[in-house]
Parts: sequence; structure tokens; C-alpha cells
Amino acid sequence: MRKGDSLRRWLTACLPDLKTHPDRLQIFFEEGGINARRSATLSFAYSYSLKVLLTDYAGDPDHLIVPVLAWIEKEQPQLLARNDSAPFAFRSELLDSQAYDIELSIDLTEAVLVTMSADGKGWNIVHPPEPDYGHAFDGVTANFRQGFGNVELLLESSDPDAVLTPAIPPDA
Repeated sequence: MRKGDSLRRWLTACLPDLKTHPDRLQIFFEEGGINARRSATLSFAYSYSLKVLLTDYAGDPDHLIVPVLAWIEKEQPQLLARNDSAPFAFRSELLDSQAYDIELSIDLTEAVLVTMSADGKGWNIVHPPEPDYGHAFDGVTANFRQGFGNVELLLESSDPDAVLTPAIPPDA
């Protein structure tokens, strides 16, 4: 289950407070299941609800939601194509006039392709990239760039297995 770690690294890069206080970000995999059927391979898919808990968050909630939407655009784009529901849910508690505890709940899937190795002595296990559904946001291209403080969100990569990595200016 790679997407939890991907989101952790992405949010840590986008939210400067998490670099100083990484303990304020907790990630849980809940209500998980394995989707598999009898076939010629052992391929399967993880299906789970990713819970992201950000504690004592003193930033503007918009500065959390923007990078989460950018991450979803790359890691689970079909969530942005659904007309019947929101791409994710949240709960929040206002701790005082400057800090929140915020919990996000994102329903995710991860396909895993399994084939027998060429020598017949093991398995090739591959996590394929998400399908390209086009861009969910009007005017957004593969070179999606949105200024975000000292972090510029970049979603373009020629490597389909690449993990989102914000470009951080050298003076940041």
C-alpha cells in the first residue's frame, strides 16, 4: 500500500510545519480489503479508506486542501471524475482561534499486477500507474503548477512510477 507513504511525503513537503513537527501527521489504513478473483494470474487490488489526521494545524485549511487535491489528481484521478460524491471527506475540530485537528478520509484503490517470473521461481509484482482520465480542473494541463508558499506543485513526470515531488526553490 504505497499511496499512504506517497501522501505523507507530499504533505510534509507542502506544509512547512510538518517538517518541524512530523508527529502532527498520522496516517491510517481503514476498512481495507483485497479485490481478487479466480483467473490466470494472482493479480489483485487493495481497496481501503486512507485516514489522514493532522493535529494542532495552525495553517489555513485551504493550504491543506490544495495539495491534497493535487495529489489526488496524480494518485487517484477517478475520484475527481465522479459526479455523485466528493473526492474525499473531512472532519475538523477547532481547538482555539488558531489551530485545528483535521481528519481527511480518502477512499483509495491500488492495482497490483502479479505474473510468474521468467525462470518460474518467483513472481513479478508491479504497481501500474493510475489511468489517465484527463485533467479534472478546467485549464489544468500535465504541467499543472500552482504556487503554494515556497513550494511549487509539479505533477509532470515521464516516469509512470514516479512519486509526486514538490519542487522546492533553493532559497526555501
